[in-house]
Amino acid sequence: MCGYIRSICFCLVLAGLLGGCNHPSIMAAKASARLGSQNAVPVSYQQASNYFIKNTVTESVPRHITSAEVFARYFSVAATMGDAGKPTPIDFTTQDVLVFDVGIVQQQLDIRPLILKLVQDRLVLNLRIRSGAELGYQMRAFVLLIVPKGLPDRVEFNIQSD
Repeated sequence: MCGYIRSICFCLVLAGLLGGCNHPSIMAAKASARLGSQNAVPVSYQQASNYFIKNTVTESVPRHITSAEVFARYFSVAATMGDAGKPTPIDFTTQDVLVFDVGIVQQQLDIRPLILKLVQDRLVLNLRIRSGAELGYQMRAFVLLIVPKGLPDRVEFNIQSD
């Protein structure tokens, strides 16, 4: 008798869970998620290299920089020898810069932008971060992306870590 009652309770719970999958609020959330992903527009970008965050910067760097003056407050050129050592040129009359600033770390990090999308009124950047060896020093890990001017200021980051 006790086993029979357990079976009935289990079936009722299972039916409730399965029935909830088609609940109107769940269906609306799924439709909204599908609609949001359909309205996402890929945004082209170029990753900038050979810049560093100035040692005098203690606060977080803005996620979206729209002028050379603001950029110069936070970044300096880290030029090395050869053509590959030149900083990526940025033309703030037609381009802006997106910044993903991890902050100060003591671990080697490989930060890779995966895709940048325009979703309604915001930019969404998907990144992959891989952690490496411990370092005997501190560094400021970041990624700079050069994007077309005129995109929304609101930037969100989706991080995948390995």
